[in-house]
Order: sequence, then structure tokens, then C-alpha cells
Amino acid sequence: MSSVVYYKFLHQKNKSVIHFDGTAINVFDLKREIILQNQLGAGNDFILRLFHSEQPDLEYELDQDVIPRSSFVLAKRSPCNFKGGRFGNASRYISGKPRVNRKVINNATASAGSQAVRTEQAPLDENMSEEDRIKMMFESQDNVWAQAQDELATHKMVYNKPGQAKAEDLPPPGYICYRCGKKDHWIKNCSTNTDPTFEGKKILRTTGIPKSYLKTISKEELDRRVETEGLTTNENGDMVDKDGNAILVTEDGGYAIAMADSKTWLSYQEKQQNAALKAKQEFEQKIVECAVGENRLEFLNPLSSTRHLLKSPIVMTPCCRDKASLRKLTNFNYNQAELEQTLIENDFHCPNCGKEDIYIDSFISNQELEEELHEYIKQKQTELGIEDPEASLKRAAEEDGDDPDSKRQRTDLPIRPDMFGPPGMAPFMPGMPMPGMPGIPYPNGVPMFMPPVPMPPQNGNGESNGTN
Repeated sequence: MSSVVYYKFLHQKNKSVIHFDGTAINVFDLKREIILQNQLGAGNDFILRLFHSEQPDLEYELDQDVIPRSSFVLAKRSPCNFKGGRFGNASRYISGKPRVNRKVINNATASAGSQAVRTEQAPLDENMSEEDRIKMMFESQDNVWAQAQDELATHKMVYNKPGQAKAEDLPPPGYICYRCGKKDHWIKNCSTNTDPTFEGKKILRTTGIPKSYLKTISKEELDRRVETEGLTTNENGDMVDKDGNAILVTEDGGYAIAMADSKTWLSYQEKQQNAALKAKQEFEQKIVECAVGENRLEFLNPLSSTRHLLKSPIVMTPCCRDKASLRKLTNFNYNQAELEQTLIENDFHCPNCGKEDIYIDSFISNQELEEELHEYIKQKQTELGIEDPEASLKRAAEEDGDDPDSKRQRTDLPIRPDMFGPPGMAPFMPGMPMPGMPGIPYPNGVPMFMPPVPMPPQNGNGESNGTN
């Protein structure tokens, strides 16, 4: 039956195979077959060496070493060594005989003889019980270990003492000891290596961070912060100050703190604001088209130059409370904020009939119309298969509030404070958490989209409709 041994030169990617008869092959025959198979010539100008595949630094040095079948070895061809005489090249594998190491053979023979003697001292009896057989097996293992110890005792001891760095061996410019953060010594010479109480703090590098986002601090400033404020480590082991800013190390060994990208944050806010406006306008426009098509004009804002839905709270004037009283306008219901602003600008004259002395405290609330408008919007959402963006954001905020570990930022459509919510929904209060953006801190402590004063809603022409 043909057996195989696999080999590969160090520069090759694929394995090669050598076929032979038997259960093993010695190193001499294997090297001969490798030279012949690769047509390496007479072997006068090189040395062929074989190494273990699992331990590349362990070489098959003796030609009498036996390699079992199905093994895998590494082959290396090196320049010949003329100091070794006739054994300084691989020519003997083609025309010569294997080199014999008498010392190794004698040791192997003596070891085999002692093993045979020990085996003869404990012959195997066919009538032995199972317990005796197990006992003999353990004794045989002890004998093998004793023989291995005797063989290891003859080996030469190799002492490997790690080299110690010299105190005057200074690091090159730009080197940083990332154990303590200093530049005047190698990390192997760091004084904290022998300090068991030293709490190693991970110092981050500034690689990949633009310099415009870095605030450089001096060594004295860092030492002052350590003494007064104290530096701690976060869950990742990074060194941070009391504000949670990570301490970074620059290329030249200085210290810096990463600053927030305020420009990108403001740009992001503007994009989300525009997206919220667009989505809200598209949703309201669909409801307005349905109301106009069904002649439900009582749901439309009469003070707006373009068609918009009424917003809560909805009020009426004491002089115009039914369709029979309509004069200038198409609806006698108003947004309270817009009606107040209109009366102030027109000396408290009714915008429909022109009656004087229509004061703010005389408004009449129309709760019934608010409920009808709310039910109408819900009905059209079901019929058209659409959803109010503000309602979806509110629901998403509630879902995120139930999960304390939720860190995913909702960036769909944040609500603006000058947007009026659907009927029945409380208006947005400045300073309150923004729906859809739970747990997101705002720069300088200012809430997102918070205006200095309430602004009136604008119509399509960019003109004010007279809200408060």
C-alpha cells in the first residue's frame, strides 16, 4: 500500500506530495525524493533542510529521523556551508549515504535495551485480572516518564535571560509611554511597572480627528486638573475629566480634548426642521383637499390666505355664531391665537361683520367642532392610509422611553415649537424634551428649535397671519 508525506517550500502556496512504501520514511530518503522531484540537480550548491510544520523552528537534523506517513513538513533550501567539509551540501542525498551519528544511535540503543529489560521484568500474564492489568498500565506509564527524564537530563541547558533596558537608553522624539503618558522613557522602563497599586488609564490618540475639533491643553493644565478635579476612567478604560471629555495625546506628545462639532449639529437641526415642515405640510394638504371636496369648509382657517386646517383651541366671536352671520369670510370659527392678533391689529373689530368692541375675553369656545375635526382627521387617515407625522413621533418617543438602554437616535421628523399639534394634543412647551429625540443633549443647554418668542405661523406667501 502506497503512503504519502506532504511538504512545501517556504515560498510556495500549495503542498506537494511524496509517495513511498511503508508506514514511515526517514529524512535522508525524503530529502532525496524532494531533490529528484523538483529537479534541483546534484545538490552541490545548496543545503536542504526540513522543519516541523507545527513548530517551524524545530528542524529534522538527523538523516536517521523517521517521519510518519501523512505528515506535513516544511522544506527550505539554503546556500551551502563549506566549513562543514563534504557534509556542507546536499550532494550526498544524490550519490552518497546517510550520515551516521554514533552517539545518538548508542543512546537510542541503550534506551531501547533498558526499556526491553523493564518490559521483561513485568511480563504480561493472560490470567491477570482487569485490576492488575490497569495497575500494570499505570506502572508502564511511570517507566516511560522516567526514561524521558533520563533522556532530558543529558540535554544541554539553554539559559534565556531577558535583556534589561539601560537607564540611559532614551526613546526617540515623539515616543510616548502609553502607560503613564510621559515621553522621557520607554514603556518597559516605566516606573509604574513595579507599582501594584497603579491604576492604568488608557490614553487615546488623536488619529483621525481633525485639528479644528481639538483643544490643546498644556501639561501644567492637565496636572492642575488631576490635582483639583481628578481624572477617572469610563467603561472603556479611557481617561476622562469630570465633564466626560476624553483626554487625548497628540502626535508630538501634547494633550488635547475633543470638542463638539457645533457646525454639523446646527446643520443637522436645520435639515430635521425642514423635513418636519415638509411632512406636516404634505399631511395637512391631503386633509384639506378632502375637506374641500366634501364641502366641509367649517374645518378651514378663514384668516389664512391659503387653505389650512383649524388648530386647537377653536373659538367664535359673540356676534357671528352661525352660517347666516357670514359676511366677509367663509367660516365663523377661528384659531384663538390668530383671532387675538387680528383683533389687536384692527382695533377690536370683528373680521367678519366689522362689529366693534369684540374683546378677547368674550370668545366662545367651540369644543364640538374640535371633536368633529379630530374624528374627521382620524377617518381620513384610515381611508387614505396615511399617518400624522407628529403622532408617529410621539409614539416612537414613548417606545424609546420604555427602553432605558435605547441609544439609537430617532431622526425622522422632530417637532417644531411653532407647529400646532392635532386637536386634543397639548401644545409644545419650550424647554421640554423633544419628541423623537429622547436623551439627546443639546449644545450649550439650549433646547432644539427653541425660539426666543412665539412666532406667528406663515402662509405660503411668507406673510404673517396675525398669530400671537
